[in-house]
Amino acid sequence: MAEKGRGGARRGGESPPLASAGVDDTHELNSRIIRLLQQDGRMPYSNIAAAVGVSEGTVRNRVRQLIDDNVITIQAEALPEAFGYAFNAQTFINAAPGADIEALIARLSDVPEVFYLIMTLGRFDIGLATYHRSHEDYRTFLIDHCYGQPDIAAVETAMVLKVHKMRLQWELDKGARGAVLAKGGKGQ
Repeated sequence: MAEKGRGGARRGGESPPLASAGVDDTHELNSRIIRLLQQDGRMPYSNIAAAVGVSEGTVRNRVRQLIDDNVITIQAEALPEAFGYAFNAQTFINAAPGADIEALIARLSDVPEVFYLIMTLGRFDIGLATYHRSHEDYRTFLIDHCYGQPDIAAVETAMVLKVHKMRLQWELDKGARGAVLAKGGKGQ
């Protein structure tokens, strides 16, 4: 059986520790820490440190820096259905001519049902996704926040029948890794 940290075979396809691989690249360290946290956001720093071959303090510092640099967040995700929010909708909006789109976005951003809000190019100016307890709640949302508002020219809606994929974690390719993970390399 290979010793940990000596570069031998590892269980479960784990990457070799950084020390044994001869890699001191901060980007690689950040990437490996992120991959482990994506698998289990509650993984103890001591386990992460053992998996990547650095000290627990180094992991703690890297995670703090990644959070401070807005590269990652660590949070619990509540499933809307568990709280009675079974209706998911998408709403597409065109701002009224002359409307302050930033003010419109700020207004919509303050609405609790809105969990995803984007400015777009193309047919619509704004897209948003919302959760509601019922169709009637969605109708009330539209009446209160969209229909008849002076800053909104047009509204188009789409009911989400089924979410087939919602993935909030991904593997950064080599090109993106340097750009994104470099933010976490400050203040080592």
